[in-house]
Amino acid sequence: MNPLTIPELLNSICYQLDRPSLVVASQVCKQWSETCTVLLWESCPFSADRYNAYPTAFDDHAHLVRIMDAKMRLIGREMRFIAHQCTNMTELAIRHCQFTSASLDVLCGGIPRVGHLTLELCRGVNSTIAARLVRIPRLTHLEIIVHTQERGNGDWREEHMVTLLTRCQLEYLKILGPDLSHVHLAGVARYENPLPLVSLHLIGTYIPDDALGRLLTKCPRLSTFVLLNNANKNSTLQTIAQHGSSLRMLELRNSKSVTTPAFDAVFKTCHLLTSLDISGTLIHDAAISTLARHCPWIQSLDLTGCSRITSTSFLEMMVTLEELKELRVGGCTRLSIASFSGAMAWACRSRLEVLDMPSVGIKVENDSFAGLIQHLESLTRLRHLTMDEPVGGHKAVQELLLRRPYVTLSINAAALRVLWESEKQAAV
Repeated sequence: MNPLTIPELLNSICYQLDRPSLVVASQVCKQWSETCTVLLWESCPFSADRYNAYPTAFDDHAHLVRIMDAKMRLIGREMRFIAHQCTNMTELAIRHCQFTSASLDVLCGGIPRVGHLTLELCRGVNSTIAARLVRIPRLTHLEIIVHTQERGNGDWREEHMVTLLTRCQLEYLKILGPDLSHVHLAGVARYENPLPLVSLHLIGTYIPDDALGRLLTKCPRLSTFVLLNNANKNSTLQTIAQHGSSLRMLELRNSKSVTTPAFDAVFKTCHLLTSLDISGTLIHDAAISTLARHCPWIQSLDLTGCSRITSTSFLEMMVTLEELKELRVGGCTRLSIASFSGAMAWACRSRLEVLDMPSVGIKVENDSFAGLIQHLESLTRLRHLTMDEPVGGHKAVQELLLRRPYVTLSINAAALRVLWESEKQAAV
């Protein structure tokens, strides 16, 4: 028997092909065509132009669509196609469209199987959509990236946000862009049952601390929390510390107004953290020492741009964090070569896989690279290394890469631009 006639094996092989290869494979024979057609239509890029050009093909294969990425102008006929004919669709992303109340009603009333919904930069999408989303019974994953003209203060209302949070059984929620500074979520506090949220991303929403506290209190299962571009302050982190003990992943990039006591409060409470991004903050050594003592399970740590950290607290942390797999310290200019030398072994030397260390305080013209090379060789599972051009191009580092060909070296492009500019000025 030809093994390529076995349906399971053929399907497994075709599943590994990209779309152009699937198109070619579908022309081999009838059996291959049937297998490839299912896979080609499983994930469907959609637009009004595509539908108008090939309406029969879309109508005939609508039942095969599981994942759809639709964009640009969708009105009337196209919206009805998505809502009424793609009956088995489970994931839908609509980008750069314009909705009316009628089109939202048609859409939300006709996609009962959809569990993942993304609405990106669509006009007509504001908090009033909450009343319509409750008609999608299986919706658990929602992303709303708000169009700039829908970010006004009056478009995102208290009662609508409460409806969205309490009547939709969302496990993943990402909201980017709307101004929620006037929303206090008092209705969420009165809600009797806990919210099922596991992952929450609030970006550029300026949500007030009292609303954030009420929300976190109602989310006992919350493990991932991203709070970006919200003018985070000390009181914000105190709120997270009071209600975020279940967090595993926390992202607070560019929180430049936060001081050491607030970071300390978070690290002492969120001791289950496995992923932490505090890049671009003004965190000091004292908070890094607290992190080392209270968060032993960290696997991914991003300290990029934290220029106030010194080698003292950094080494204290690195002899404590045994589980660390990814470390990013680019731009930490106070970390001298002693931070990366072989004099003090890192606890994670048998686990670390990614080390991003461009623009640190290594001085090629003065520092000895012997300790650095010894240290890098001790990182037995290192697979990806990022350095500046002067450091990455050093003879000792290049020789190390020849001995460890499975380690990928990336040269920081930003550092190259700075180097090029300085050389140009020197030449002038």
